Amino acid sequence: MRLIYFMAGIGISAWAIAVPFTKIRFGLNDATLGLILLAPGIGGILAMPIAGLAVGRYGSRTVLLASGIIFGIVLPLLTVAPSPLLFTILLFIYGVVFAVIDIAINAQAVATETRSGRLLMSSFHAMFSVATLAVALMTSLLLKLGADNAFCALLCGAAIFAILTQHKYLQPKAEDMPAEGPAFAPPNRATLLLGIACFACFLTEGAVTDWSTIFLRFSRHIPISAAVYGYAGFALAMAATRLAGDAVATTIGKANIMRAGSLLAGTGMLLAVLTPYESTDVIGFALVGLGIGNIAPLVFSAASKIPGISHTLSVPAVLTLGYAGFLIGPVIIGCVANVTNLSCALSLDALMLLALSFGAGVVE
Repeated sequence: MRLIYFMAGIGISAWAIAVPFTKIRFGLNDATLGLILLAPGIGGILAMPIAGLAVGRYGSRTVLLASGIIFGIVLPLLTVAPSPLLFTILLFIYGVVFAVIDIAINAQAVATETRSGRLLMSSFHAMFSVATLAVALMTSLLLKLGADNAFCALLCGAAIFAILTQHKYLQPKAEDMPAEGPAFAPPNRATLLLGIACFACFLTEGAVTDWSTIFLRFSRHIPISAAVYGYAGFALAMAATRLAGDAVATTIGKANIMRAGSLLAGTGMLLAVLTPYESTDVIGFALVGLGIGNIAPLVFSAASKIPGISHTLSVPAVLTLGYAGFLIGPVIIGCVANVTNLSCALSLDALMLLALSFGAGVVE
């Protein structure tokens, strides 16, 4: 189970590091890059409802295996696409596949957590963060040794295929959590509130994933091999907070975790973009990871327990709103940065995080 979360983290981190290379390779400005980054978000939003139905029909293990194979193929192709158009098409496919994987791994995690009777979601998501950190550090080392981004992405694809060989240890369809409630149901108030929280988290993750390396490279003029440290700090802090998240949430309460986390993340983002020093920038992005690390797992866990709605409907509904944040965030940041600067654009995300603290009770 944890290896599959690790696989998803490999894919998202490899893409995050490829963003500045893509900007350079095609000579894109921030606004154009932001529009291209619409592609994975659109693909993810379109795939969410279908992914939930597929998991319900075929089981999360089968869906994970099929989507994982495509994931491992598309990732290296992104780094060698010969034109912006083909790159955007591949990025759309990447978004579709990642959304399907996201639904399927959370279905597996919900089943495991429910049967154990304990909070486990944060520890599962910790492996996602560990993978993003490992890939960031590995890529930085390989770039310093003279490797190119395409080679790094190929290694990531190979790692994904290696992990998929262990799919037999996942729960089969018969062990998935049975669907409860109607086959179709409109979102209710709980789903909407959790979706808004997911929207804020995913927008922030997307902002750091897509723009932190670009910010350090082009706004702070740091070499690309060192600019990845901002994202690495974010990933390290997120992994650390998720490893301890289940125990901490049990001790101090879910709402307190979300309230303190959103305040810390907002403060960290402001620190990163408003101080002109490389060290404080990296610390700031790390504080963002430390703050939001446990919010999304708590949201997913709460979404799976909404009364009267099957988790195969409630979790995709919440994730769809989250992907809307992932979709809108890069575009807003790119457009605002093109008119003002990237510091100003990322500051808007910081204000949203500070506001999120007022809705902490939604995860209880």
